[in-house]
Amino acid sequence: MSFASLVYSVFWMAESWRAAQSLIGPTKVNHLAQDLWCLILVLGSSYAVYQFCRHRSERLSLVLCLLVAAAAMTWHRA
Repeated sequence: MSFASLVYSVFWMAESWRAAQSLIGPTKVNHLAQDLWCLILVLGSSYAVYQFCRHRSERLSLVLCLLVAAAAMTWHRA
């Protein structure tokens, strides 16, 4: 699970870096800081969903966690 979070984070920040490519200076730093904060919130939300549902069904918790992450990545800088 931690490796998946690391890979997800790399893709998230790569997309953020690509979107901020045309920005310069403090605006770019602000943009990347906001995306880092959103990444932390998404990872925390996914983990919370996983922990909440894990007691009911391990498979269901993993599926819901992945759905939350996939939805967040889809709406990220859309």
